[in-house]
Amino acid sequence: MFLKKTGTFLFIALILTSCQTYTNENEKIRADLYNGKYNEAIKKLDDSSFSKEKQNYSLFLMEKGMLLYLQDNYKEAVSSWVNSDKHLDELYTTSISNTASSLIINDSKSDYTGEVHERVLLPIFSSLALFANKDNNNAIAMIRRTNDIKHEFSTKEKYKNILKYDLFSSYFSGLMYENKNEWDNAIIEYKKALNNFNESNKNTDSNQQIQNFILKDLARLAEYRKRNDILKEIDTNKQNIKWISHDKFVKMGEIYVVYESGISPIKVPKNIPFVTDKTYVNISFPEYKQIPYKNHYSEIFINDILVGKTLVFAEIGKMAKESLENRKAADLTKIAARVIAKDVATRKIGEQNPLAGLAANIFSMSTEVADTRSWTTLPDTIQIYRITVTPNKEFTLKIKPKFGSPIEQSITLNAGEKKLIRFRTFD
Repeated sequence: MFLKKTGTFLFIALILTSCQTYTNENEKIRADLYNGKYNEAIKKLDDSSFSKEKQNYSLFLMEKGMLLYLQDNYKEAVSSWVNSDKHLDELYTTSISNTASSLIINDSKSDYTGEVHERVLLPIFSSLALFANKDNNNAIAMIRRTNDIKHEFSTKEKYKNILKYDLFSSYFSGLMYENKNEWDNAIIEYKKALNNFNESNKNTDSNQQIQNFILKDLARLAEYRKRNDILKEIDTNKQNIKWISHDKFVKMGEIYVVYESGISPIKVPKNIPFVTDKTYVNISFPEYKQIPYKNHYSEIFINDILVGKTLVFAEIGKMAKESLENRKAADLTKIAARVIAKDVATRKIGEQNPLAGLAANIFSMSTEVADTRSWTTLPDTIQIYRITVTPNKEFTLKIKPKFGSPIEQSITLNAGEKKLIRFRTFD
């Protein structure tokens, strides 16, 4: 009898210690990330339990890709992200059995299929990495992949509130098409960015700057391609913007500053009271917790003259929260069904064997853990600024985060040459 009891409680202890949330498990990895210790973070990630768990394969690749990307190891980062994207695609048709089993245990035991914003950001970050690695052809291929994914989601009304926080994917697509001299495709993407902006933003000074930023590029290309319909629309809106002609523009050098600021919110468990026919239980559901940071923009200087500050084109944190909110009702219904099934099974066991019933009840409670898996290495926002410079003439570029140390370098660009400078801050 003693051995049976000991075995039962050892089993209970094992269950309780094995049901940590993903957010808790990767806390040390994130601590290294925030302190810039990328090698240490990669080692901890490779040694972690979720690096070996099939259901977390796509998420593992998302996280590892970002850590490699932050080390400027763009080739390996893209490899991780492309494999994650492929795996997520496969899961839509092959994960039925794993999802069914999650009804018995908990959601964290099912295949991780990614949030909507994560699906969109995988090819976008891949495109950024490829462009930084001067692989323009594959950067365009990733842009097309992004557009395919966005099109799939945009046809469903429930996803539109998520995508409205993303101007970056369309605007950056326009940049990539411009780099390939695909002017008409660039116009299409800039119009998408502008339409997205107009549908989702209020008239504030900051938003006006973003709108004018997009309009200048759209107007320049519309003028060059003799798209008077677009120019008339801009004039009708009485936008007070000026631009240089495209013929002059292509003879300039150009800097793209991409600033990845802050830390994306992380999922934490939240208990929601739920009453069955004979008992009271807590349903555990994730919610996003905002991680505060100070640097919300960066100022840009050319030869110590302020030329502008970065503009927020993707609000990843808001996309994440909207994505979770969109599926909350459906997920809570599924969790409630699972909790009721566990409760019925537990009471039946308890009627036959009280000790076994206790063990089953503890097992039921401990396995009902919120699924807090998410792409935790993402920034909170993606910001951009675009600067034209005189070709064949050295200049000093300085980028100064609001409360951070400046990044400074001397640069000389040829006529028509483009240079991407991307960086990340966490505080």
